[in-house]
Amino acid sequence: MAQTQWTDYLKLLRQLTETVEQLAEVERQKAGAASRGDVAGVDECMKREQVLSLSLRGIDQKRDKMIEQLGLRGVPLRDLVEHSPEGLEVETRRVADTLRQQYEVFQAASSAARNTLEVNLRAIELYCAEREADPPKEMETRRQTDFRA
Repeated sequence: MAQTQWTDYLKLLRQLTETVEQLAEVERQKAGAASRGDVAGVDECMKREQVLSLSLRGIDQKRDKMIEQLGLRGVPLRDLVEHSPEGLEVETRRVADTLRQQYEVFQAASSAARNTLEVNLRAIELYCAEREADPPKEMETRRQTDFRA
């Protein structure tokens, strides 16, 4: 296995780490927007998520090819250092650990955003149900006026 291929693979893993880090930041922003009731902010975050997801798909396709070339099919990230070329063990461990840590940060941010959105969605549903059950007087008047017209 050529060291150049391995260093290219580590470079790709660093790129993956950066993208996951950006996704985590978007998730934190989305949770903040959801807790403020900022629908436009949530929508903007979701658009950025889509762009980053496409980027992740491209990285994943490259990663699949590189894994095949390096003979790493089925090797988990935690065991990657055991397959690294001599002299690149420390760098491989650092890159793999950083990616794993960043993924954990993303999972936590994603979970918080999802929970915040779900709580706010329930509040909106309750509000709408209450309005349907007991509409404001001006709406009733408007309905009567519209009906007579």
